[in-house]
Amino acid sequence: MKIFKRILLALLILIVVVAGGIYFWIKSTAPDYSGKLHLKGLQQETSVVYDKYGVPHVYAQNAHDAYFAFGYAHAQDRLFQMVMMRRLMEGRLSQILGKDLLPTDKYMRTLSIDKMAKVSAERFMKEADLPTKERVEAYVAGINSFIANGTLPLEFTMLNFKPEKFTVKDVFGIIGYMSLTFTSALSEDPMVTKMFDKLGPKYMKDLSIDTANYKASPEQALLSNIFQDIRSTQQRIPIPVWEGSNNWVVNGSHSKSGKVLLANDTHIQFSQPSVWYEAYIQYPGYDLYGYYLAGVPFALVGHNDYIAWGLTIFPFDNMNLYAEKPNPDNPNQYWYKGQWMNDSIDKQMIPVKGEKPVPFEVRYTVHGPIMNQVYHDVTNKPDTPVSLWWAPLHLKTTSLEALYDLNYATNLEGFEKAMPLIDVVGLNVVYGDKDGNIGWWATGKIPKLPPYVHTHMILDGASGKDDVLGFYPFDKNPQAVNPKDGILNTSNNTPPAVDGVVYPGYYFEGYRARRVRALLESKPKWTLDGMKKIQLDTHSNRDMRLVQLILNNIGPYDARSKFVQELQNWDGNYDTASVGGTIYTELLYFVLRDAMQDEVGDTMFHKLCGSMLLKNNIEKLLDDQDSPWWDNVNTKAVETRSDIFKQAFAETQTALRNQLGDDVSQWKWGKVHQVLYVNPLGRKPPLGKIFNVGPFPIQGSNEVVDKQAFAYNGRGVYAVSSGPALRFLIDFADTHHALSIIPTGQSGNVLSPHYADQALMYVQGRYRVQITQKDELKKGTVLKMFPEK
Repeated sequence: MKIFKRILLALLILIVVVAGGIYFWIKSTAPDYSGKLHLKGLQQETSVVYDKYGVPHVYAQNAHDAYFAFGYAHAQDRLFQMVMMRRLMEGRLSQILGKDLLPTDKYMRTLSIDKMAKVSAERFMKEADLPTKERVEAYVAGINSFIANGTLPLEFTMLNFKPEKFTVKDVFGIIGYMSLTFTSALSEDPMVTKMFDKLGPKYMKDLSIDTANYKASPEQALLSNIFQDIRSTQQRIPIPVWEGSNNWVVNGSHSKSGKVLLANDTHIQFSQPSVWYEAYIQYPGYDLYGYYLAGVPFALVGHNDYIAWGLTIFPFDNMNLYAEKPNPDNPNQYWYKGQWMNDSIDKQMIPVKGEKPVPFEVRYTVHGPIMNQVYHDVTNKPDTPVSLWWAPLHLKTTSLEALYDLNYATNLEGFEKAMPLIDVVGLNVVYGDKDGNIGWWATGKIPKLPPYVHTHMILDGASGKDDVLGFYPFDKNPQAVNPKDGILNTSNNTPPAVDGVVYPGYYFEGYRARRVRALLESKPKWTLDGMKKIQLDTHSNRDMRLVQLILNNIGPYDARSKFVQELQNWDGNYDTASVGGTIYTELLYFVLRDAMQDEVGDTMFHKLCGSMLLKNNIEKLLDDQDSPWWDNVNTKAVETRSDIFKQAFAETQTALRNQLGDDVSQWKWGKVHQVLYVNPLGRKPPLGKIFNVGPFPIQGSNEVVDKQAFAYNGRGVYAVSSGPALRFLIDFADTHHALSIIPTGQSGNVLSPHYADQALMYVQGRYRVQITQKDELKKGTVLKMFPEK
């Protein structure tokens, strides 16, 4: 018995020791926000002071050490995010995640972002100014110093791999990948083609499809398939997909302080960790507070004492497809401008975890990579190679120099110099400064095509007649500086014409842009508190009007019922306590379902419910009482709009009572509209309890200023897929106390206290101060860095 007890005690002690060891090892993988480090590559003593939300404030004695220390700090919070974005760009996910990621690797290799990155990095290292190169190299060296000296986060142990060193090429690869996710053209759904083929032009009118010029386009299907693959990949790894944004700036005549006010909220698909990483960098002659992407040394949004700027997507069309003419006697040749040309062939091997490497080759024409092998249905003619022309593949990007110039500008002239250098992505940049200037530039290299070319069709690759002629000069990009009315705002809406031409693109309908503009014009003077209310605005004039349209067209109803009263009295706001918002959203779903599902089928209707195509055209459809969509093709009767409205009205009451109970006052928006920030490792139970953040009830809706987007559905639960990934406000009367918030937290390390410490603040509509004065960081933790002894 004694022996048994001793054995039991020994086992217990062993379990405690092992458990304790595991606990302390896991704890050791948390970021170090204090202490001392001696690092090879550092030149002089440098301090990183972390504020209460984990924002690093880098204080260095020279530029090299500032960017080295920032790279180290950035990596210890976001290394896994950096590594996964690099592997995605290179087409090497299956090496660590297995064969299921092989299709993703193949299409990323076909898109050739890594090839573009190599070419751009080579040009950069040869041609860029020395200060720009030195800062990029110092940042990369800082990342590598953390890889060599820091404790890697848990994900690397769980996936059983170690990260390789970073290079300057990797920075360009991440920028290249960002240009793909910023390309809103990819969001057009392939069902447009299928609907056109099946239903004909009369059904397309209410979806704003120009049937006079529109033809069923395999290009749309391909571009959308690429986008859908990106979205699918984003479900697995922490990479951002941009889905909108708002920014605006007003001059001093519109502010109580008499100074410029600027606001920005970038709308990006939610994930965990957050997309943006905030940091403040200071060394003699330089300081900047900015928002950074993982693996990029310069801020994309930011401010100093002199200037501030913010971004939204300028979604012009920068992709085309070309049908090539193959040589029937030589599969490696194609016809171009009167002669046979040889394919350029890049033979590769894709490493796959637990499998033999998979051979793969990418073929190129003068237009770009041939897409058939990764998208077999790109054309109805299987023997016709189809190549993708995508602007970034034909540019040796100067985007990194542009970001450098933005970060180092101190006045309008210096800032404006950077605008033409933004090339591979369309961005609406708004600007303000201490001198009272405001500006807006729609940036990016806009392709110039022959006037007869319809970019939604596969173009003729053989003759050369449909080729891109070049790019418009930057002075032909939409832009404005110091307009007379003192207001500039963008929300991915259609820009004004230039020389009578509106550049082709995939613009949002304009509800957010018009709402922001109306609010800004509603009173003469604004403060940051007022700007908060605009950023957090959830009101929809459109939806209030559609409620009345439906009620006016359903015939007699019981006006005394609580259901009807909540709908009639709804103020059009989507706050979490709103009942009218819940009823209207469910009612709208049933109207759309009863109108469209019989024509398009279940699968296609499900896709429609999450598409920009439908969301942009809801008002147009419901306004058209003669639309063919109202008739149910499965019945002998000819249904009218009133019939569909009446049917949906009854279905909504039944569905909501079944879902939320008979007490209508409890049908609150926050119960059905919630956000969950999902970490890639949190997609498999029980890890979601550890790595995911939320769910939280949250205000907002589709196409209101506080756009917390979701897909309409019959479940009556609206999971938010994207929303503001940052909220930023600044008054030039006090540049040291700009306001900010990000959705979850600074760190991607689950053991960090800053993994999710902003999550509740965000959903509650609160902000924190961006500290830029060192004496306000007295309670911050300090990580001291010294040169290696």
